[in-house]
Amino acid sequence: MDAPREEFYTEPRPEALVVLFKIISRHSWNELQGWHKALPGSRVEHVMEGTGIFVLVVPPGGAGEKAA
Repeated sequence: MDAPREEFYTEPRPEALVVLFKIISRHSWNELQGWHKALPGSRVEHVMEGTGIFVLVVPPGGAGEKAA
């Protein structure tokens, strides 16, 4: 089987990208906020109150060249 072509990685994805974060310190919270700031159109969602688990949702094409 051949390796995937480079175009596979560079074409925009039709679906959103979801990154899971477990917040255990101020540093991890700041890292999540840094990702959110760096990816225009992204949003932070709290998965469940009291768990410290958040997701960063990046809309299709929102990561652009930063993900490559």
